[in-house]
Amino acid sequence: MSDHSPSQCESFQPPVGIDLGTTLSVVAYLDATGRPTTLPNRSGDLLTPSALAFEDDCVIVGKEAIKGSVITPEAFADCFKRDMGRGVYHRAVGGQEVPPEVFNAFLLERLKQDAEQRLGPIRQAVITVPAFFDERRRKATQDAGRLAGLDVLDIINEPTAAAVAYGYHTAILAAAPRRKGQRPERLLVYDLGGGTFDVTILEIDGGTFRTVATDGDVLLGGKDFDRRLVDYVAENFLAEHQSDPRDDPHDAAQLWIDVQEAKHTLSQRRKTTIVCSHRGRRMRQEITRETFESLTLDLLGRTQTTTSLVLRQAGLQWDDIDRVLLIGGSTRMPMVADMLRSATGKEPDQSQSADEAVAHGAALYAAMLMHRKPAAGSPNLRLINVNSHSLGVVGVDPKTGRRLTVTLIPKNTPLPATHSKRFQTARANQPSVRVAVVEGESPRPEHCIPLGKCVIRDLPKGLPKGTRINVQYEYATNGRLSVSAQIPSTGQSTGVEIERKVSEELDNLDRWRRRLCPALRTGEDEVQPADASKSLESSPPHGPERTVLLKQLDEMVIRVGTQAVRGPVIEWLEETRQAARDTAEAMHEAEKNLQRVEATYEATVDRIEKTQIAAMVAKARLDVQNARAKARFALLDLGRECVDARFAPHGLESLLDEIERLQQRVKSEG
Repeated sequence: MSDHSPSQCESFQPPVGIDLGTTLSVVAYLDATGRPTTLPNRSGDLLTPSALAFEDDCVIVGKEAIKGSVITPEAFADCFKRDMGRGVYHRAVGGQEVPPEVFNAFLLERLKQDAEQRLGPIRQAVITVPAFFDERRRKATQDAGRLAGLDVLDIINEPTAAAVAYGYHTAILAAAPRRKGQRPERLLVYDLGGGTFDVTILEIDGGTFRTVATDGDVLLGGKDFDRRLVDYVAENFLAEHQSDPRDDPHDAAQLWIDVQEAKHTLSQRRKTTIVCSHRGRRMRQEITRETFESLTLDLLGRTQTTTSLVLRQAGLQWDDIDRVLLIGGSTRMPMVADMLRSATGKEPDQSQSADEAVAHGAALYAAMLMHRKPAAGSPNLRLINVNSHSLGVVGVDPKTGRRLTVTLIPKNTPLPATHSKRFQTARANQPSVRVAVVEGESPRPEHCIPLGKCVIRDLPKGLPKGTRINVQYEYATNGRLSVSAQIPSTGQSTGVEIERKVSEELDNLDRWRRRLCPALRTGEDEVQPADASKSLESSPPHGPERTVLLKQLDEMVIRVGTQAVRGPVIEWLEETRQAARDTAEAMHEAEKNLQRVEATYEATVDRIEKTQIAAMVAKARLDVQNARAKARFALLDLGRECVDARFAPHGLESLLDEIERLQQRVKSEG
């Protein structure tokens, strides 16, 4: 929880909460009476589609952007929230790769501007995220807010925000005082939005909201239900006319729009009709609710499995849950309520607005942070959250020599939390100790998310093997993570606050506006034209130098592999080495595919076909970049394995450091 005291600037701004959604976003504030109220956008709508279109001289946001997706699909972006914090960019506009933080910043900027038309200048806001967002995604959301000109007071989980809104309305409008000795109300929040799914169990005791357990899927939402219907309609068209509407970006964009409207209709009626057009042919298809539900039964089943898992993690039965609250636009699908009714034996609570409750809860939380009072009769808020992912360090099993994840703070631990654990040095006369910090549930570090590291250097000579090291985690309520390591026998210690660095490319939103809107470009903002005939840059900054280093590293590893080293360590090394070779082969295949697609583009004359192939070229470029990144990090990981295994060739450690420095330079300058 952030510590923000009132200021002169804040006195002129009401508390504001922003539900930054995958498909729809909402802004709410506390009005003069202290009640949460949704702010309409400049078009008068309460919901703003999370979609962008880039024209010659401006950025289009919302419904108009979706309409433009049919005309210029190559200049359209949506569902970019899913890419937040993933480390690679999956979106391109006009042939240019764009970080997801930038897309979200453009969206937040528009939401801020629309709110300012009614409230005056806005600087501070609380932004919501899915409960299952990890540290990287939460930090990326903060970066997007900062880039949009916002001071992000705090990040709050969407299910928690919805529960706060529910608790507010219950206290104000309905509930009698809780009797002494009565246990807190247990609420299960089922949140199925456009792109993510969360399920969270909370206990509400007056104004105290305590999260008991949470889980979810950041790659499951209404968009995935839409995709099943898109594929169904497209496959039927293909079978009838031997051509696929998904191959044409314009027709595919129109099909997505029509499918979303059909899905909404099926929530109210038993059947509807979709008209699919492609290459001058039209095909009318009747879709029933039963057909749609059968196409998406497994997706709904995934949400049921996650819900049951959270219940087990909390050590509860359905009889222990007082209320099942539905949040998120996708919960309007009748099959969601039917499934929960059957699984729980309870009638799902749909008393809160599926679209607005999260933003209302965020505004109430903002009021608490800004020391404002909501409506009379509402309780004072106190939030007790849990971490959605386990936190630990990377250690080495002394028996096998394998690297493994040692969990220090398990998931669903109430925050703030502090935990310590003892480790020991791996060998005698060890010159330094490195504590690598990771987030995730896997016992294999490579399957977890690296958050940072702290290093104790220049240890005294003659330190025996097995010297004790104390590692301590401190995880604050606002998500800040501090890690420290201490060697009691020498008194040496080090600590680090894990904070992801902000890339230099996220320092100026206007610069991105000029890059993506051709009419706004100036000389200093010139970029490579969005011409698919241009091949992916084969030598990024310092590319040749980096290539030589990686080749040198690979040769060193090969030499190590030929040494007569016995035991499981050599098998472990060979496994890692093979993984590095696999990624290298995948990189070469991606490069060959790019060459083939570019050659096809060059040979194509027809303008429409050229537009279609341009999209394929853009995707092939991204595939190459991702493959190169995976190959690079696989080789780097292989080198670290050699160092950890204590039979690295001379000079390998310095070589690894040099590669890491080069990677940072390439990332910051490229």
